[in-house]
Parts: sequence; C-alpha cells; structure tokens
Amino acid sequence: MSRREGKISIIVAVIGLIGVIGAAIIGAKWGKENVTVIVQLDGKNVVLNNEDVKKMAKENEQLNNEISEYKEEIEKLQGQGKELATKLGAANGELNDVPSIEYRNFGLSIDGKEMAVNKDKSAVLINGRKYYSKDFVDNLLPSDKAAVEKDDMLYVGKVVKEKSNLFDRQLIGKSNDGSQVSIETNVKDTYGNMHDKAVVFSLYNNSITFNANKEYSKFKCILNVLDGNPGGGIIQIESEQGILYTSEEVLSTTEPVLVDIPINYASSITIMKIGNENTKNMVTDAVLYNEE
Repeated sequence: MSRREGKISIIVAVIGLIGVIGAAIIGAKWGKENVTVIVQLDGKNVVLNNEDVKKMAKENEQLNNEISEYKEEIEKLQGQGKELATKLGAANGELNDVPSIEYRNFGLSIDGKEMAVNKDKSAVLINGRKYYSKDFVDNLLPSDKAAVEKDDMLYVGKVVKEKSNLFDRQLIGKSNDGSQVSIETNVKDTYGNMHDKAVVFSLYNNSITFNANKEYSKFKCILNVLDGNPGGGIIQIESEQGILYTSEEVLSTTEPVLVDIPINYASSITIMKIGNENTKNMVTDAVLYNEE
C-alpha cells in the first residue's frame, strides 16, 4: 500500500472514529497546540501528532472538495442524460413521421404512341399515393393549353385572378311574371351531369337578370337541357351594352355547350331563352371572372 493510500485509509478510519477524535478535528485547537492522538486501525495503535493531523485535515478537505466536484459532475451528466433521452424521444417521434418514399421510372404512351418524357424518377409513391412528373401533365394536356403554377394553384389554360358565381349575386329581376324561369339546385342534365345551381327556363321568351356591378371582364357558363325533357331552345346572353352571345338551338341530344365570352365590365347580365320551344333549357356553371 502506497503512502498516499495509507493516509487516505487513516483519514477514513479517523472519520469513522468521530467519538474518539471528534474534539480534536472539530475544535479550534488543531494547529495551535501540540496534540497527540492515538487511534486503533486494524487492531494496531496509530499515533497522530500535530503535523499528521494538519496534513490529514488538509487532505480530508481536498477529498471533500473532490467528492463535491464528482457529485456536481454526476448531477450534470444525469441532467444531460435526461435531455438526451427527451431529444431521443422527439427524434423517434420525428422518425415515425417520415413518409415512405419510393421512386419509379415510368414511361408514357398515349393511344399507342410513346411520348418523349424523362423516365428517370418520373413517378413517386409517397405513403401509398402515386404522383407523376410535370412531363406527364404537359403531355396529357391539349396542345393549346399549358399548366401554370401560381399561388399554390395549378392552372390549366387561363389564370383566373378573381371570379364570382353569377347565380350567387344580386337578382335584379325576371321577365313577365317570373314563374317560367327559376334558380334550382342539384339538377341533372340529359347527359347525366349533376349541377349545384342552374337557371331553368320552363317557357320560351323569358329572361332573368343579375347584377355584375362592372367588376368582371369575362363570363362563362354551360348550356344544356334538364334531364327527362325532349326538344330544346336558343339561349341569348345580354348586358346593358346589348346582345353578347346567341347560341345555336340546344336540344336534349346536344352535348353540353361551353360559352366563354367577354362582357367588358358590364353592369348587369341577362340570360334569355328565345324561340318557340317549351323544353326546359338550363344554364349552369355560370361564372364572372377576370384573368391575368
């Protein structure tokens, strides 16, 4: 056993024998008087003189300081361990939120003709949902239309700046007694298409007028016939500026007709059924809008 190990053993032994030398260690006389203390260590008498006690007291203080430092370090490491455990738990949660991603190299064929697209990672499966590259979208669009991204919206064709459903706007009036033209909801045309709202004409030479308030430059709608009604009629669209559009005869067998016309910021829009047919012609999907 080295000399330092022996001293530490003696210090520990002395601390354990508080009842024997307590007065000597705690009292204020250490270092001021010649004091000799005899204690038993492992069955043997050990003589501690004044110098020994001072050295032991100093080493005992150093040992206590080291123990305090170790205690602080242990507490610090315990705190770091808790922080790491918290971070690890959060990281595990984040890992659970990481999506499953699988890339595919897809080609594109339209009516038997292989299209020129970049196949490298042209499709991706994210959490079981498949997405295709913009090359696919561009090739699937008609040649006169393009896809444009703006304000978290993918526009095909026109980029609409503002729009308003005509049938939700102020109703200015109806012709005659108004009973032969109405706004109806959840209607179906002769081609089986459902529409939320529609202007339905029960008799020819009737009209309905809405407030456009000079806010929009364009107007679009679809002309069709209420399901279960044969025959057809002609639809005319007017503003305070005059006639804007006159359709061909729209029959129950006619595919829905898309109308998209300028209205030059008209104050009002009037929709009229003309002719001599009593078939229930409809106007649906009527939207006032501005485009960039």
